[in-house]
Amino acid sequence: MFSKIVTYSGIGLIKLVSLLPLPVLHVISDIMYPFVYYGFRYRRQVVADNLSKSFPGKNPAEIHRTEREYYHYLCDLIVETVKTRSISLDNLSHRMAIRNPDLVNDFFREGKSVIVMTLHYGNWEWLIHIAHYLERHSYIVYKPLQNPVFDRYLNSVRERFGVETISMSLVFRKLIEADNNKMPVLTWLAADQAPPWNHPFWTNFLNRETMFFNGPAKLAQHFNQPVIFQQIRRIRRGYYETWFEVLTTNPRDMREEDIITAYVKKAESVIFEDPACYLWSHRRWKYKRPSGVPIF
Repeated sequence: MFSKIVTYSGIGLIKLVSLLPLPVLHVISDIMYPFVYYGFRYRRQVVADNLSKSFPGKNPAEIHRTEREYYHYLCDLIVETVKTRSISLDNLSHRMAIRNPDLVNDFFREGKSVIVMTLHYGNWEWLIHIAHYLERHSYIVYKPLQNPVFDRYLNSVRERFGVETISMSLVFRKLIEADNNKMPVLTWLAADQAPPWNHPFWTNFLNRETMFFNGPAKLAQHFNQPVIFQQIRRIRRGYYETWFEVLTTNPRDMREEDIITAYVKKAESVIFEDPACYLWSHRRWKYKRPSGVPIF
C-alpha cells in the first residue's frame, strides 16, 4: 500500500512539473546536474568504465569531459521525458523532426510491414508521435517495469499520439494477428538492450564483446519484413531530428547474424558522432562471453 501511495504521489508530481515550459525545465536540469554528478554520484563508476573501455583511444581528460557531457545530457533527458506528458503534437513535431516518413509509408503502400530498429540514444521517448506521420498502425515494443502502476502511466504517455505499446512477450502474437489480417504494421524496437545472460548472440560493439537480442532478425525473417534503422541526432538543446535508413528489404536472403551486425555498425556510427547522448549509465556489459560461444 505504501509503495502505491509513493508511486501515485510521484506520478502526480510528474504531471504538475510537466506543465512547466521546457526552458524552465532545462533550468531545473542545470540545477540537477551537480547533485546527480557530484552529490549522488549516480553510477559514476559504471559510466567511467563504459566510456574508457568503449573509447580506448581517448585519454583520461577526454573521457572525463565526455562523462560530464553525458551527465548534463542525462539531466536534460529526464526533464524532457517528464515534459512528454503534456507536450503538444505541434511542439513535439517541431522539436523532434521526422525527416522521411514516406520511406516507411512506401512499404505500407506495397502492403508490407516493417521492423524498425533503433537504440537508446538522444530522446527516444520523443518518438511517440511517429504514428501521426505514418499511414498504418505502429507497435512500440517495451520491457515492462517491475512497478505496474508506473508502467501503466508510462505507456499511457507513450500512446498519446496513436502508437500502441506492447510488451516483448506479446510481439510475435501481435505480428501473427496483423499478418493474418493482411494489416501492414510498423514494429519499433530499441534493439540495444541487454538480453538475459544465456542469450547466444555475441558481436563486437563499441570495441567490446557484447551480447544482443537476435529476436528482431528472427521476426524479420519469419514474416519477411524489411528491416529499417532509425537514426536520431541532437541538433541543439531540446531539438532533434530523426530519419529512417533501410538495412535490408529481403531479410530471408541474409543470415540472422548479418542483420544484427548491420544494425550494430549503424548504432556505433550514431554513438561515435555525439557520444554524450548514449545511455552510458546502463550496465550494458555486465556479462562475459562464455567459453565456446562464437562471436560474429
